[in-house]
Amino acid sequence: MAPEDADWSDYLADFHAKRPGAVETVLSQSLAGDHTPYRWLARAVSGPARTVLDLACGSGAMSRELAAPDRTVIGIDNSAAELKLAAERGPGPWLRGDIRALPLADGSVDAVTASLGLVVVPERDQVLAEVARVLKPGGVLAAIAPALRGIAPRDLRVLTRVTTRLRTKPQFAGPLEFTGFSKALEARGLRKVEDGRQRYGFWITSRADAETVMSAIYLPDTRWSRVEAAIEHLEDRVASRGPFEMAIPIRRLVAIK
Repeated sequence: MAPEDADWSDYLADFHAKRPGAVETVLSQSLAGDHTPYRWLARAVSGPARTVLDLACGSGAMSRELAAPDRTVIGIDNSAAELKLAAERGPGPWLRGDIRALPLADGSVDAVTASLGLVVVPERDQVLAEVARVLKPGGVLAAIAPALRGIAPRDLRVLTRVTTRLRTKPQFAGPLEFTGFSKALEARGLRKVEDGRQRYGFWITSRADAETVMSAIYLPDTRWSRVEAAIEHLEDRVASRGPFEMAIPIRRLVAIK
């Protein structure tokens, strides 16, 4: 169940103020073959796209992934700490703002990307309305989010043992499986053209890796002792069985205006 809106907003602001770049650290090291989730998302944006808007850009991973000659990638986020880190890592431009009220003109961008951007705020339909407003006709929305369906039994066992120790699952403000997503898109003049899933793996080789992955998970109202129990479980598994891959299942959706 998603947290209450007000509590979630405070939690999210505090999370990113204290842990800028935490989510990028995990996703940038999670691989399926030769690519990360960021590379998979970037592949949905065509080469001719000259102006791209990245929603909830965090520390700027997508802006760097999408960088190309004669292309402007605008990153927008509400976290000053994330944007400070983004500015240290790439040229921007960077905007501090709310993705529910984009500070851009109608029909001003060729593509919009969102790595978690559609699930970190509860007002998904409001975000989609803003996306549709700023996209040019023929423009593309490409989004990724953690997936719940299609997880292999072996991966599910590992994830279940972690959530058992946490006594909760990672939480988001919006539904991960995008319930009614096609209808929500159609209501805004957007048409879904792709819905795919991919398994990525983050290697756990040490306690430091376990701490890294656990620090990137949204866990409002979860006591640190439970997080520590999950970290210790992953550490013990490495000690007894050797390094292993923790599954990071991702869903990618692409729509056209």
